[in-house]
Amino acid sequence: MNQSLTPPCWHCGQPAPSGAFSARTPEGNRDACCPGCAAAIETVYGMGLDDYYRIRQDEAPAPDARRAELDLALFEIPDLLAPHCTSLPDGERLQLQLSGLTCAACSWLIEKALSTQPGVSRASVNLAGMTLTVDYQGAPQARETARRIQQLGYGVSLPGDPAATAANRREHKRLLGRLILAGLGAMQAMMYSMALYIGVFDGSDAVYEWVFRLASFFVATPVVFYAGWPFFQGAWRGLRNGNLTMDTPIALALFLAWGGSLVAMFTGGSHVYFDSAAMFVFFLLVSRWLEHRQRQAIHAGYARLGDTLPRAVRRLSDDQPQWVSLRQVTAGDRLLLIQGDVVPVDGRIIDGQGTFDEAALTGESVPISRGLDSRLVAGARLQEGSITLEAECAADHSQIARIAEQVELASRERLDVIRDWHRIAPLFTAAVLLLATFTLLWHWPAGAGEAFDHTLAVLVITCPCALALAVPLTLSATLGTALREGVLVASPRQLLRLPHIGGVLFDKTGTLTLGRFSLVDTQVVGEEQTPALLAIVAALEWNNPHPLAQAFRDIARNPQMADILPDGNGITGILHGQQWRISGAPQQARPGTTCLQLSRDGAVQLYLWLQDSIREESAALTRALHQQGLAVRMATGDNNAAAAPVTRALSLEEWRAGMQPADKTRWLKELQMDTAQMMVGDGINDAQAMLAADVSVATANATSLAQRAAGLYLLKDNLNAITALPALARRCQRTIRQNLTWALLYNLLAVPFAVAGWIPPWAAAIGMSASSLLVTLNATRVTRWKSSSS
Repeated sequence: MNQSLTPPCWHCGQPAPSGAFSARTPEGNRDACCPGCAAAIETVYGMGLDDYYRIRQDEAPAPDARRAELDLALFEIPDLLAPHCTSLPDGERLQLQLSGLTCAACSWLIEKALSTQPGVSRASVNLAGMTLTVDYQGAPQARETARRIQQLGYGVSLPGDPAATAANRREHKRLLGRLILAGLGAMQAMMYSMALYIGVFDGSDAVYEWVFRLASFFVATPVVFYAGWPFFQGAWRGLRNGNLTMDTPIALALFLAWGGSLVAMFTGGSHVYFDSAAMFVFFLLVSRWLEHRQRQAIHAGYARLGDTLPRAVRRLSDDQPQWVSLRQVTAGDRLLLIQGDVVPVDGRIIDGQGTFDEAALTGESVPISRGLDSRLVAGARLQEGSITLEAECAADHSQIARIAEQVELASRERLDVIRDWHRIAPLFTAAVLLLATFTLLWHWPAGAGEAFDHTLAVLVITCPCALALAVPLTLSATLGTALREGVLVASPRQLLRLPHIGGVLFDKTGTLTLGRFSLVDTQVVGEEQTPALLAIVAALEWNNPHPLAQAFRDIARNPQMADILPDGNGITGILHGQQWRISGAPQQARPGTTCLQLSRDGAVQLYLWLQDSIREESAALTRALHQQGLAVRMATGDNNAAAAPVTRALSLEEWRAGMQPADKTRWLKELQMDTAQMMVGDGINDAQAMLAADVSVATANATSLAQRAAGLYLLKDNLNAITALPALARRCQRTIRQNLTWALLYNLLAVPFAVAGWIPPWAAAIGMSASSLLVTLNATRVTRWKSSSS
């Protein structure tokens, strides 16, 4: 085909075969060379900027479709997707990184668009971290998900992608550049307009009045259409997908202020509002920039937990260190760590000693000495010394990985008020547009110019920015503050329930006590020798996560023990055709001890007495909770003899011993009939009760199951933060109420005055922006909260 006969693309000038791609415009269909150009043409005409095609000197650049296709191709490579996928009972969960989001409406738009994708059961956007979590029924359709997000105009990449990190930095710089331009332009436009407002020019100086208006136009136009472009873009995205977002009234107000002033300037009107439009953009961008900084700070606080882990480690093979990828480490591997190394996985020191900085996890800046048999968690830094670490698990099962999982759960959990705002935002925007239309019609008899001024003021003053920011910013700041204080909040709902609890139910072993049992006495009943019997006990307890089992870790175990099978009351194994079983012996317990018995074919062969010690902070903790008006109780599976000394030392109101997991849950539900309850535990046997509690807290030494069941997780190995958490929750609730009250009160007071025509557009711009700034700054006050001040 002769290319000279092929019409050019209306947007970029490249050859566009007639009818291949078509863009709808008010002037008729336009030929386009690709879908990207077609979308760009419709966007330009949709914004009323079609003069661009008449005054431009060069064609616009064509969208980089090849680059987009290459980006999408990355989502088809299983090896790249694998680190970001987790298995679900009925499918897989994929986490992606987003860019270009500006507000809660963007999150809602992406979630709604992905909810219609076949195979997607759930999509959730975390605005604070700019991440997307998608649950698929079956294998993840990552390419289709990415394609849909790109069509909405947002960026998407795999987490940790250097290109995405660079894109986020560019986005931040671009936002800062828009803010600076808007600030300079607003000041300059206001300087020109001030002379017009105070009436410096009379009829003989009309030419100077025209020059000042023209100067104001040239200064304000780049502010409105470059610095304010994110608001036009957000409004167009929503309208293109059939939704009214909070950017819609903003974009309409900006375009009316600029377009109306342009008409007034050429028709001899008395007022122009180029300065008001520029100020409106400036104040909006200040609020958005502060919000962006807040989101980045919270995201950085979470990200530092995992970002410090090394990519490669020294694994010992035949006592020789070999560099391997962190992902190759499995349970039982021996790793060599020297000064300056970061602990890559959870494990136990089997050789050497050192001083460790654990601030990344606990926030505690004072280094801690660890020696032989000490347990370490991933993320700690070895400041001095050299050790050999025995890995307890793979990297993706370490405590940091579990923390990351809980962070995502917290990010995905929606408070009712946020979810309700997503529902009412389109209705609110529609009400604003109807109110603006009413204002225009009401004041029309007084003149088109006056009606336009009052309508513009209504559109500006009713911008719902403050209302949309009130809850998400406060909640993000609270979660970040809790993390800084050593508490990971996996359930924001549970955090906000804390001020309403009436009692606390504690587990004993590993919670109120250290959970570090030691063997204090034994008694042989049969004919076997004590060392042989202890070797059998050690073999039965080898892989048992219960704190009692730790007392036998250093005892040499019998390697011939087979068919080891735990149950709810003990552990059974087969040795030389005989059945051995270790279980509790509460009837033999002595005061302050726990007694176990070892049986052979049902006959007791050995009694063992173990002793635990109370945490140093437990007494002060229970006293503080009593002073807060809370009823403090204890539920333990230990016998009365072991539990009684703890209850006397801590002055507990009520306690029950010998309780199975179902018994704890049953008692907790009975207590909940009177008032909300908090459950604090650390073990597998506490998980059922923690799931039933109104608020559940897992200690730093808790098992994986207990951590997943908890709504709050202590990162420091003490209980001190529990007493301060209700104060943080009250601060969060108070700040949310303050922000919502102010945002609603501002609209209730300001809107009637704007409708009545008593507030000019420039004052409306200042009022709206000041409202958003006040909400943003008030939310950031939560970050200054300290547990020591509660």
